[in-house]
Amino acid sequence: MKTNLFIFLFVFFSSCTDYDAEPFTGKVLPRVTGYSTGVTNDWLYINLRTGEMFNRNRVNEDIIEGAQKDRLDWDIAFCGYRIRTNSGTSGKGKGAAIDLGYGEYDKWKTVSQLPSNINWVVDDSTVTVTMSRNDWNKHLITNQLDFEQNPWFDPNRGPATTKTSANPILANAMSFTGPPPVYAPSFHTYVIRTANGTQYFKIQIISWYKADAEIGDTGGQISYYCDELK
Repeated sequence: MKTNLFIFLFVFFSSCTDYDAEPFTGKVLPRVTGYSTGVTNDWLYINLRTGEMFNRNRVNEDIIEGAQKDRLDWDIAFCGYRIRTNSGTSGKGKGAAIDLGYGEYDKWKTVSQLPSNINWVVDDSTVTVTMSRNDWNKHLITNQLDFEQNPWFDPNRGPATTKTSANPILANAMSFTGPPPVYAPSFHTYVIRTANGTQYFKIQIISWYKADAEIGDTGGQISYYCDELK
């Protein structure tokens, strides 16, 4: 009887305990991007220098795929868990990225702290991105491939993918495994060089989910920290 009473009281008081989590002070993408919107290269562009966003509300609202290459008013872009800088194959800017390793986000405060011999990496076309079902179906029709023999989702390899223009260093900021789908941040601290080549922002991806995600949320509104190095 005493044992049963102890168990009851333990469960009761445990359920009444208030665990105060520290509020998230970082940033959250304003919408889900990537293949789930029906467009493979659905990129949300951000000007880190001004805070301005492009394609904030919907796909291709301000910048269609390809048009970003001739613009200098953006510094970083997100498509699902892939990231672009305004450099290389993604843009004509002087952007690039470096990896400062695991954790220690608060350690990096000034540009003078950055290693002098570090190799800045620009965007290329080696990064894979998940294809949307719409684009996959168009691919099958264009190439006269059988739908049943070429499903968008394969239980062994997951959803269909294709190459895109993105930053290969930042491609390691978050990894995808599955099925079932699991998006895991590396918690590395990266530095983004802006399109004008004169400003630097540190960034750390925290979660595939927004800070106030509820049960059933499939994610995609990435949570992250981003601050300028002075």
